[in-house]
Amino acid sequence: MKTVFSTLITLAAFSSVVARAQTLTPAQVPEITPSAGSTLQELVGQNAALPSGKLSIALFTLKPGISYPESYNKTAEEFFLIKEGHGTVWLEGTPHTVKAGDIVRLVARSRHRIAAAPQSVLRFYALTAPPFQPSDYVQTGKP
Repeated sequence: MKTVFSTLITLAAFSSVVARAQTLTPAQVPEITPSAGSTLQELVGQNAALPSGKLSIALFTLKPGISYPESYNKTAEEFFLIKEGHGTVWLEGTPHTVKAGDIVRLVARSRHRIAAAPQSVLRFYALTAPPFQPSDYVQTGKP
């Protein structure tokens, strides 16, 4: 009976009916490859596995030595929660070493980029409020 009840709760949480509380593990969300050496899983957001109009949460993985080019959000505030590994984040051109457990705050229009160290995978959650929108995201063209 306990197994049947657990299965019903799981099915209800991911049905088309919006549940009041839901759970999700990253393993349930497919990875996409935004660029070579990186993956992204959109966990929470407007069109994500867990829908939200208030914020978005994505899990990024960078292979050793891989970086994203410099970018900024026009209006959204963003936080990086470093989950695993270590690397460097550049804030307005200034490098800062980051490691598992660190948090990075990015206010709107704050130029930034992030890279995994040459010998380390870097996994981090990006929390964005309001939710990420491609029209709010600007790449500066700088490496």
